Amino acid sequence: MTALAEVSDQDLPSLRERCSDMGMVAEAALGHKGQHSLFREPLEALSVYERLRRISTMSGKESEQRKNALLRGLFLEATPLEGKYIARTALRNMQAGIGHTTIIVALSHSLHCDQEKIRSAYSRMPDPGRIAGMAQSQKLERVAFLPKVPTRFMLFHRSDPLVPGCFLPKYPGLRVQVHKIKKEVLIFTSQLRNITFALNGISRQLGEIESDFVADADLIGYHDSGIKRKDICSQAEMLRYINRRRLSRKSAIHPSLLAYDLIALQGEDICSMPYQDRRKRLLSILGEPKAMPFQGISPAQEDVLMDKDAVDEYLCRAGIAGARALLERDLQAPYRPGIVSERDFIIRAEHDLTALIVRTSWGRDKKEKLPTRYYVALKRGEELVPVGWVWRGLPKIDQLTLSNGLRSLVIDEDESGADVNAQVVLNLKIRGAHKSKAKYIILEPVIKGFRLNASLDDADDLECLEKICR
Repeated sequence: MTALAEVSDQDLPSLRERCSDMGMVAEAALGHKGQHSLFREPLEALSVYERLRRISTMSGKESEQRKNALLRGLFLEATPLEGKYIARTALRNMQAGIGHTTIIVALSHSLHCDQEKIRSAYSRMPDPGRIAGMAQSQKLERVAFLPKVPTRFMLFHRSDPLVPGCFLPKYPGLRVQVHKIKKEVLIFTSQLRNITFALNGISRQLGEIESDFVADADLIGYHDSGIKRKDICSQAEMLRYINRRRLSRKSAIHPSLLAYDLIALQGEDICSMPYQDRRKRLLSILGEPKAMPFQGISPAQEDVLMDKDAVDEYLCRAGIAGARALLERDLQAPYRPGIVSERDFIIRAEHDLTALIVRTSWGRDKKEKLPTRYYVALKRGEELVPVGWVWRGLPKIDQLTLSNGLRSLVIDEDESGADVNAQVVLNLKIRGAHKSKAKYIILEPVIKGFRLNASLDDADDLECLEKICR
């Protein structure tokens, strides 16, 4: 935004409000340049790439100004259309509709190679350039785990618990992959982004561990509230923590790593081993699970539960301690990078909730003014207390019926949505709730049904949500 402001005479804040994509902001802004390059030559892809690479390597004092100068120079030379893609490239958000799945299919067709072989190779080494080269030379079978190169994470379905089973609590935080090779430590997010620079304290502690390993872990954080009990940070707070600009400034958040699985040990890929064997090796290098809160890295606590009631009780106790779900592991299952496990599951508590719609939000086509999100509230005495936005679950035909019903209830409307009389009730399934200061937030709500011509008495009392929060 700063670089564009120095090139264009457009009102950028108002452009930003109208356009959700910075590429479109850049395109509109560069159509009205306040200044122009003296020597206009067509931009070359390699030149743009080299300058963006230079930007990515800059750090330290005055790096912000130097990055801005390079970007400003690019925008000065670019046409509006070029500027659109320069902005998107700089923000790593091309919006071209091409992900790794599309690339795998394209490589399979163009190189006459089995799609599953390419997918498996990409999961272990998620570098499409290398995979394309190895597929062309028919060397995909040589693709192996590489230290310091993150593999893709194994994924989990949500499910009801299968008992007896092995369960581990999942806390709010960021899923990360930890590589400890000799004295060097690298930490990657689930988007394969290197965030080691933001976690120097943890990295130093990990460097002291004797064994070399790669672990699948969660980055969690504790609030330093000055009291014995330390609350666990939300995922949004952890994102802000790793994205903070001044890394040297003291933070009130203390990060830690909770390890759930072991992917490699001493340079050897152990993904094909049964989970129980990987767990033993994890404990051998990290020790027994530490009591929370803790510093550094610890294996996650693991409990074997024999029946559904025990799972419900454990889920409740884990929730009081700050957990949002349980991870159920099959003792004999391998770790499958990039694939949804068929034998390991995420278990979450489910609650029914009946809430009234008090506001709607328009969809992308605001001229049509069709509500796509609904702001819902619960009753507290004679008043309504908002508890969050809901949007998932309704079939399209029901959405249209609900939209027609809400039109006659509009009190006041603006560009983003409309306030409505509270006469439509939604039946919701939620996965939990929490309270931040005086604000309630329902987690993962899904609409199961609705009823028109409802009243305040049809909504659940706020005390229901208080119990779920507790």
